[in-house]
Amino acid sequence: MKQRLVVTALVGSAWLAPAHAQLNCNKSYGFRADVGSTVGQTLCSSTVMGFIDAAQNMSLSNPGYTDNSAAVVAARISDVSINLRYNANTTTLFYSFPELGMSGSFTGSNRDQSEEMLVDYLKKTDIIGRIMNYQAKHSPTSPLTGQGGAILTMAGTDFSQSFEPASQIATPGSTAEDRTGNNNLIGAGLSYGSYNINGSGDRIKPISLPLSYTIRNDIDPRRQLVFSMPLSVVKIGDGDVYQVGMGLSYRFPVSDRWTLGPGVRYTVVGSKDRATVSTIMSANLMSTYVIPAGSYTVAIGNMVGLYRSGKISSGDYSFDPDISATLLRNGLMLSMPAGAGMAAEVSLIDTRYAGGDKPYVRDTQELGFTLGTNRSARSARSFVRGGVSYVHGKDSKGFTVNLGYWF
Repeated sequence: MKQRLVVTALVGSAWLAPAHAQLNCNKSYGFRADVGSTVGQTLCSSTVMGFIDAAQNMSLSNPGYTDNSAAVVAARISDVSINLRYNANTTTLFYSFPELGMSGSFTGSNRDQSEEMLVDYLKKTDIIGRIMNYQAKHSPTSPLTGQGGAILTMAGTDFSQSFEPASQIATPGSTAEDRTGNNNLIGAGLSYGSYNINGSGDRIKPISLPLSYTIRNDIDPRRQLVFSMPLSVVKIGDGDVYQVGMGLSYRFPVSDRWTLGPGVRYTVVGSKDRATVSTIMSANLMSTYVIPAGSYTVAIGNMVGLYRSGKISSGDYSFDPDISATLLRNGLMLSMPAGAGMAAEVSLIDTRYAGGDKPYVRDTQELGFTLGTNRSARSARSFVRGGVSYVHGKDSKGFTVNLGYWF
């Protein structure tokens, strides 16, 4: 196997034009093999297997391809361009990633072996980490930073744990009956989202199961230690991305109206379909300020969070997208009584990257409505809430619906 980093030393510039521009494909994975003057069929896929299958059998794109043909390939993997080339009657497979500034070649005893070398190179080197990093900065469908991606999901979870309890649904008063029994709470919920991405055929559909356990201080129940474990499956086109996280936060009142809540979180993201695997660690500080206005309540939430990807190693595999970011999430919520022991909330939340690596989706805005039973920081009673939000970001928009139950 021979690898070289200077593209122009390999081939002329004609075949090095970005493959993304050459492909008529609106998904993250594409492949087209041109043999002589015969232009191949463009194959589009939501999963990396579409690329791998075509790379190992170029006749899927161009039936005129043989093991002796000269062929030029324009392709895409995880929204990153890759070009391939065979000269006539040779087994050397040249490759280049124009956007990453990387190129090289593989020479096997036959072309099948050269293509296997390429697949092994993608799987067992840091190229996947570089691809994930580039995708995060240039694509709204990144499993790490796009809509439904791990970092935005983590930021939303961290924010909601301190912001939601500030509302009218979490009224400060309580009765003697409320204060009896175990004050700790188990929380479970279900969330579903759907996002349309401009110019992409890969619609994003996250499904989450947020689980939590809240320990409330017996002397001041507003002091709360919260353990959380959100589980998520994010469908991007036909591919599935899995997120598993563990979080710990502590809420304590600075005054009757002001609450602070530091927190930490660790999440693992993995997807065989989308060639993604990473860990993400975060630390955040949340501030919530409540302004009573008769039977109404206005809550102001402000959060700063630090997020950093980490390396995953398993056998010969090791990946790290090397992403670090600082997020600001700010929200305003109006809560009002809705009759029959119910309360309604209307919220507006803005999320944006303030430092570090800024991804393609640099900010989002959410307009939400929630309806739930009244609850109190001092109450041992169970409560339920459900809501819907409209979410807008760069080249993306969609909605989420959620239902939660605490007991």
